[in-house]
Amino acid sequence: MKGIKKLLWVLYQCFAFYTLLIYTLILWVPSDGWVAGFMMMSFPLVVAIHLISVPIWFVVERKKAILPLIMFAIAGLFLSRTYAFGGSGDQDTVTGEKQKFSVMSYNVHVFQKFSEWWKGDGREEIRDMKAWIGNSGADVLCMPEYYDEDETVFDSGNYLSKKGYKHAAYFHRRKFGKSYWGLAILSKLPIVASRDTVFEAQNGMVQADVKVGKDTIRIIGLHLYSMTLGLSKLVEQKEMDGIEAESRVTLRKMKNGFQQRAEEFTVLQDWIKTSPYPVLVCGDFNEVPYSYIYGKLRKSLKNSFEEKGQGFGFSFNHLPYFIRIDHQFYDDNRLSVHDFTTYSKIKYSDHYPIMGTYSFK
Repeated sequence: MKGIKKLLWVLYQCFAFYTLLIYTLILWVPSDGWVAGFMMMSFPLVVAIHLISVPIWFVVERKKAILPLIMFAIAGLFLSRTYAFGGSGDQDTVTGEKQKFSVMSYNVHVFQKFSEWWKGDGREEIRDMKAWIGNSGADVLCMPEYYDEDETVFDSGNYLSKKGYKHAAYFHRRKFGKSYWGLAILSKLPIVASRDTVFEAQNGMVQADVKVGKDTIRIIGLHLYSMTLGLSKLVEQKEMDGIEAESRVTLRKMKNGFQQRAEEFTVLQDWIKTSPYPVLVCGDFNEVPYSYIYGKLRKSLKNSFEEKGQGFGFSFNHLPYFIRIDHQFYDDNRLSVHDFTTYSKIKYSDHYPIMGTYSFK
């Protein structure tokens, strides 16, 4: 029995060392490699294991419970990325002379275009989804996986234009015949300039310079590389061979995702650095709060959820559910955030909408 305890303690010490490596990577984000990506993504699981280990070691050998307790306590350095206490914000429409404006990010999942159910009762839900977006009160909409098809239930552009969103910025290939598929920024406020870059299919970035009163803000809407992991297939496997095969596919997709998004991030950095206006970056990052890209952005911009959000702010509505991959980052030297909301009861898409309210300093 003593030999087993000794072995378990050695293994736990190795795990504690691995944990310190993860903490170091998250704090200093020195590497954009896929190995570091896997390690940083494991952060929530690692912290949970330390929390569970505290009472276990307390029972086995009380003094040794100190190490998991310390490991768990150090994780508090990342509490602001995990859970927000920002409150509901203030409701005034102006701050002194500065007008407030709201930006909503919502991956609309092509309004369920590729799901069979929309051809039946789902048509009404699509209309409800468009109505909710149109009545959301947001001044600017950033929508990854936006879909627009003339003269159908998917005629989003004309519908939202009637709701006041008369200004738009798209990928350069605006239409495929009567339809458009990809990232879009729609605005009630004037867009005075725009540009775009396409990474792959619907993934890419759109930049819109938006006039807010006498000021101008540069909004960069993005949709970084999607891994389309298909975790439901992995969960459904009953045989070990199937589990191993699906696990290999999942890990390969994750590795490719880390590499692709790191390359895309270099383009985003150039866009931010060359902006003459305060910048707000929003959209579907496909990156959790402990990742390389999130950490790098956090060094130069503030995260709106961390400043004014509430709770965990999970933004994904499918497996693995408990993750936050939709974000808004803003230039806190020239912008203030007043409110941030994750609409976790709006379940039309596989993502939840998020909205921040801002003003110029």
